[in-house]
Amino acid sequence: MVEADTTEGFIEDDQDVFDIESSNLDDSTHAEVIALYADAQDNIRFSKNLQWRAMSGAIILFVLLVLSCRLTDSGTNFVNSVICVSFLVSAGSIYSLAIFQSWQGTEREKIRELVNKLSNLSTLVYGLKSRMEAKVHRFILLAFMIAGILDANYFAVVLVVPLAE
Repeated sequence: MVEADTTEGFIEDDQDVFDIESSNLDDSTHAEVIALYADAQDNIRFSKNLQWRAMSGAIILFVLLVLSCRLTDSGTNFVNSVICVSFLVSAGSIYSLAIFQSWQGTEREKIRELVNKLSNLSTLVYGLKSRMEAKVHRFILLAFMIAGILDANYFAVVLVVPLAE
């Protein structure tokens, strides 16, 4: 069996060598920056989790509101109250999603500042994904979450309106 020369693709030209420059921080400050970075990442994950829970909670509330109208002898006033409550749930949930999105943006700005204090390798790796692309992805996901809440509210209203007649 013939062995191929696997080192051929790894021959480096002197101009292509990347010199890693360590940060100018002392050890305690470096540890503090790393701790702040980890905290900001944890806050982003926590905020994303809260966003999904807010959306899921709103949809579960819509199901419960529809079931409360369907399974009881509900009058017109009760159905109208349920419809009003569903609109309030939508508004509160969407507001919560926006607050959580804003919080994530704040934490990302912290991370951006902290990465600039680290080595040039950290800065290079962090900059691989463009900020605009990341923002577009986040806001598309936010739009789908909001659409999910509004759609669930719409279906809840459609299901309970005939009960008011």
